[in-house]
Amino acid sequence: MQEVNYILHMENTMVKFENDQRITPWHISLYLSLFQIWNSTHFKKEISIHRDELMRLSKIGSANTYSKCMKQLSEWKYIKYTPSKSRFTASKVHMYRFDTTPDTTCDKSPDTTSDTSPDTTSVHLVRPYTNSIKQKENNNKLYKTKEGEEKRSSPHPSQNKNIESSCKGDLQSPKKKKFIPPELENVKTFFRENNSSFQVAEMFFNHFESNGWKVGGKAPMKNWNAAARNWIVRDEKYQTQNRSPAQNRLHVNENKDYSEPL
Repeated sequence: MQEVNYILHMENTMVKFENDQRITPWHISLYLSLFQIWNSTHFKKEISIHRDELMRLSKIGSANTYSKCMKQLSEWKYIKYTPSKSRFTASKVHMYRFDTTPDTTCDKSPDTTSDTSPDTTSVHLVRPYTNSIKQKENNNKLYKTKEGEEKRSSPHPSQNKNIESSCKGDLQSPKKKKFIPPELENVKTFFRENNSSFQVAEMFFNHFESNGWKVGGKAPMKNWNAAARNWIVRDEKYQTQNRSPAQNRLHVNENKDYSEPL
């Protein structure tokens, strides 16, 4: 068999594809895959093919599209397709050569342009590959700025506004500190510094410790120092209202430090 001039062959094949209005991208992709296998076998007269391999090479995702394109390439004399009748036997494809010149003798394909029969295949019902139509949207699309420049891999200005607003919201609403109940000794020290007694401090501590440190038994306490000051004020008012005039005159400070000089 005469050596194939594959460069001339592909040039002439692409010219045929360009002039043949019936050819779709799927036909071209499938033919190029067949040519790759043909080339790997050193241009044997007939090659064995497998559907799964050809679909993978040609990126055709539908078995129906593959079968239809293979049969049409054979009908239109680009190849000679001989399907296998057994699943254990590979199908055969004979590749027509288009690298021939007038002084060479090899297989030629009939001229498809001289066919005078009515063309009933102008509209093909070849199922398109789904992934070529509905491609995944890229979040980093190109967008044009006011100056006409293009930017990639950066968020759209509207997204920047959303980010800025969320950051401002975080600054305006800082996280509230979690309330930590005080120890009894801390409460006693606070009451003593505010001229109250340890007994009143223990009453305050025991009251709120028993109800889970809730104001009015419902709302969680936020600041025990403020609650303690209110407790001291109410206790002083209560003690004043319930003392007799004589007791008021004899009332002394229980927390007085007698080590201090007069």
